[in-house]
Amino acid sequence: MMPALDGLLAPDDVLPQRDRLLDPHAVAWRLAEASGMSKVSRCELLRTDYRFGRRLRVLHRERIGSRWRWVVGRAYPEGQSEEAFRQAVATGTPTPTRGQHRNVVHARALGAVFWTFPSDRKLIRLARELRDLRALARRLGGPGSGARVVGYKPEKSVVVELHDRRGRRLAYAKIYKEGLGERARGIHTWLARQVSPDHLRLRLATPLVSTAAAEPLVLEAITGRRIADLGGREACSGVARLGAALADFHSLTPPKGSSRFNRYDPERLAAAAELLAQACPRVAREARTLVDELGRVEPSREPLACLHGDVHPKNGLLAGTRVALIDLDKTSRGDAAVDLGSFLSLLSYERVLDRLAPADERARRRSFLEGYARVGSLPGPHTLRWHTAAALLAEQAMRTVRQIRTDALPRLDRLLADARRLLEERDDG
Repeated sequence: MMPALDGLLAPDDVLPQRDRLLDPHAVAWRLAEASGMSKVSRCELLRTDYRFGRRLRVLHRERIGSRWRWVVGRAYPEGQSEEAFRQAVATGTPTPTRGQHRNVVHARALGAVFWTFPSDRKLIRLARELRDLRALARRLGGPGSGARVVGYKPEKSVVVELHDRRGRRLAYAKIYKEGLGERARGIHTWLARQVSPDHLRLRLATPLVSTAAAEPLVLEAITGRRIADLGGREACSGVARLGAALADFHSLTPPKGSSRFNRYDPERLAAAAELLAQACPRVAREARTLVDELGRVEPSREPLACLHGDVHPKNGLLAGTRVALIDLDKTSRGDAAVDLGSFLSLLSYERVLDRLAPADERARRRSFLEGYARVGSLPGPHTLRWHTAAALLAEQAMRTVRQIRTDALPRLDRLLADARRLLEERDDG
């Protein structure tokens, strides 16, 4: 049991083992018991993907001797983990020989199944694809070149840096679960063709290697500094450039077959509020009231733009005088205010958590919007406020619960109150 969750999340009757799976010590002990492996000297919780009453997936990092490894656990309702384990063994890679750690382990005491990287419930060809990328690195960079995993979202994707023997980046590759790679390749190819190499403000990574639909997406490596790593005046300058680059991105033609952004549709906002009410009953009234208010003052639709879908400082790189936008997987069609409000909601979230001073939030907000306005047409003030309020609910508050952010859960009421205040503001004049 994790004391930090007491009173922050309601008990989950479907997944009553939730809190034990979030406890690294309990996970390490139960894994050692279930697998018969040597004692874990250290265990850390890295990532959580939680749907209240439906599913829980956790990513832990464990140290055994001098080596670290990733272990992904998935919780199941009572009586279902045994069958899930049998299916995992049947579809996964063969169990290692005696003396090695098993790829898939059934921890009955936790009602969970665990996969040891590179075994993964959905990325079933991951080990082979990683070998193929190491071979590709050697073809691109010569002997001594290699590949290093730099990002892992269990059951979804793996990001790999390809480098030469001196450590110089050659390319980046992304491995997707089945069915997503072909779409991502099409998105990146379509959008990159629309941005000239000498564009003044925007840069997009170009796919480097022509591969089959089921193979990893390989993109050119862009050298730059993450806007998330900037501080002070440099941060304001960086987000201003991000805003300008985003305005250019919005003017692109969306990829063929792009879906319409629908996260802020009334039924989805209502579903988000109900999930918050179930998981965190203490904010139920605030969440439901906010949804009612969002429905009452919803702005009219604006011309459709090419949306990035995941605008935040980690997805923008300062590359010379331009900003490179990365991670284009969530590109869709919708109001430009969707991307703008999402970024502004993140600034509000950082302030509520005391990670960003109010004056810094205001300065970055102003810089971001001014940068956008130098290139594109800003939505009206009410439209911006509405989309920021919707993002505070559907993105920031929901991610707080889905990722079980223990520092943000106690402040959910403040996030929702911020959204209400935005809707209560009136345009000047």
